[in-house]
Amino acid sequence: MVRVSVMYPNVPESAFDWEYYLGSHIELAKRLLSPRGLKRLEVDRGVGAFPPGTKTHFHAVGHLFFSSLEEMESALGETAAEFIADQRKYYSGESVVQISEAVEID
Repeated sequence: MVRVSVMYPNVPESAFDWEYYLGSHIELAKRLLSPRGLKRLEVDRGVGAFPPGTKTHFHAVGHLFFSSLEEMESALGETAAEFIADQRKYYSGESVVQISEAVEID
């Protein structure tokens, strides 16, 4: 399983619109990526960091899961421009993207 993590740093002067992200942006992701192999979508909402009382390092982290690297590359290659344009509607900074092999541990 391949996971694409899109991280939104909580840097000074950054703003994040949760209502838009959880509504319109997530619907866009489902509409564009589900027919292209999206298996699962998860969102982490930052609430803090370590040590306790430290502000969160990220407003949010969105996780997109695909069966293979090839499937993910095809899906995002076809839709990246729409996601990049939409990001300006809910986040004022620059996101960070990581592609990982999701390893399950029992």
